[in-house]
Amino acid sequence: MAQIVAEFFGVIGVDMLPPDNLAELIPYLLTVLVGVVLVSTVFRVIGRLAEAVLDIRRW
Repeated sequence: MAQIVAEFFGVIGVDMLPPDNLAELIPYLLTVLVGVVLVSTVFRVIGRLAEAVLDIRRW
């Protein structure tokens, strides 16, 4: 699991080193927040597509 998390942060461009001060913390948190929002949006779209495909097959 740690490797997957490290790969995710590598993909979105966040270093694994924690920020040293507040000036480094804010962009770090914004990058993580944007990455999490993008991933959740992709899963939501995939879920809606799967729901639509399965709903069409019902009729």
